[in-house]
Amino acid sequence: MSMKIIYRYYEPDQGFEELQAQIYNDVLQRSPKSAFGKVTADQIKQRYINEKKDRLGVRYALNEDEKPLAYIQTTFTESPPQTWIGYPWSLEHCPVEVQEFLFDEMLEYVKGKFPENEIVMGYFTETWKRQTEFAVKKGFELKDKAFFYSLDTNVVKKSLTQGFTVRKGKKEDLSILIGLCKTDSNIKEAFPNDEAWKSYFVDRVFPDDHVILVFKDTLLVAAGAPLKGYVDDGIIVRFTAIRPGFEDTWKILLREIVYFKQKQEDVKKY
Repeated sequence: MSMKIIYRYYEPDQGFEELQAQIYNDVLQRSPKSAFGKVTADQIKQRYINEKKDRLGVRYALNEDEKPLAYIQTTFTESPPQTWIGYPWSLEHCPVEVQEFLFDEMLEYVKGKFPENEIVMGYFTETWKRQTEFAVKKGFELKDKAFFYSLDTNVVKKSLTQGFTVRKGKKEDLSILIGLCKTDSNIKEAFPNDEAWKSYFVDRVFPDDHVILVFKDTLLVAAGAPLKGYVDDGIIVRFTAIRPGFEDTWKILLREIVYFKQKQEDVKKY
């Protein structure tokens, strides 16, 4: 007897965030260790608000009792013009045909919505063979890799550093932040032009209100943005930029990343 499947598009505050977190966290629990960690419904909700999520770009599969089976989501960017289509994450008992249907239908939707966009799937942990095999089966090719390095935050020591000021970044800092990034050889070519840099910071980074800036006198010499909750209970650094000649300021930036949740003041002087 075949299973009856109900398909629904995303609606805010209708419990879909909870269903999505349940599915994704279940996948993580059954998968080899990853740099990515569990998510909460509140994190998903806030992300969708920040991204102004297209509700037709997120779809769920439920059984006849309206219990979760799988979901897929997409994100659209203007600079560069890309469509990010996710893997159809599912609970273990979800039929493969349901995952295939979610992906194929969503792929047709995004092709029609932005036909000129490059279509990209996100990053998978290297040991996640099922996900990577699915991507290859759908015609995707490996374009680049991301590496994650970890540090035990308990070993980071608080020390005094003369002449440096640390504060939270604001939208008004956009131009000096882009200028700093262009001096760092590790990330200066991350985006093709100023508009792409602007879109990254204005649309994706600043809304999370977590940019840390390090100044030497009035010169911006280092910056980063820590995200909480992506590596179990740890921190993942969204980006870092260090001005040439100020490589040692990484120590200050790292220290502030470790303590960013405990900071009581917006500005500190050492």
